[in-house]
Amino acid sequence: MTEKDNLPKILPPKNDIVFKMLFGDQRNEKTLIALLEAVLEKKINKVQLLNPINKQKNEDDKLSVLDVKARLDNEEVIDIEMQVRNVPEFRSRISYYSAQMLVEQIGNAGKYLNIKPVISIIIVEHSLIFESEKCHNIFSMLEKEELFPFNDLQEIHILDLSRIKNEKDKPLANWLEFINSESEEEFMSAAQKDKAIGTAFNELKALSADKEQRMRYESRLKMQRDIWSFEDAAERKGRQEGRQEGR
Repeated sequence: MTEKDNLPKILPPKNDIVFKMLFGDQRNEKTLIALLEAVLEKKINKVQLLNPINKQKNEDDKLSVLDVKARLDNEEVIDIEMQVRNVPEFRSRISYYSAQMLVEQIGNAGKYLNIKPVISIIIVEHSLIFESEKCHNIFSMLEKEELFPFNDLQEIHILDLSRIKNEKDKPLANWLEFINSESEEEFMSAAQKDKAIGTAFNELKALSADKEQRMRYESRLKMQRDIWSFEDAAERKGRQEGRQEGR
């Protein structure tokens, strides 16, 4: 049996390239809106993608962070990222990208008054927040004792796929179950719980049947595995050298 034989019939949304192909396509605007409404718990009328997916095979996929960046009808800037690896410095990276989204709005000649709020939504497969058992943690800048906000310019949402059972908000839990699905049975179960998720499932099936997009997924998956293997080997070598120095 070859590696291709082991590839899933339905591509997994928790793979970053599949996530972006599904939610980063302007044709799937309603699907993205439904997901964002579940996360942010507010009505959204329109979404403008700022970095839409290029449907043609792009070698930059092998190097880039495949986030979904969008502007809402109220001018808020949203950045959604799917992360399946444990990255030690990931909290710092999230803060950096959040700050970068503020800076990008005005460049060198803009005015501070023109800055719109930025919202980072990070979906993780492995727990990132160990101070809480919640599935959905929301962070903003608050006064230390009285807990009032400094302003509304930055907000960070961490969604933990390993803690879906702890999520009390049913619409959000349903979306996370869909994103976390791997088998056709799991996808169908999630799709039956919400009409918008059913639409997303149909879009995902069409995407999975597209030969070019499957090749793109396979290329991204091979690249990720090569990088992870290299990182694991480097980490093992570092530990071994540390033990030798200790002796």
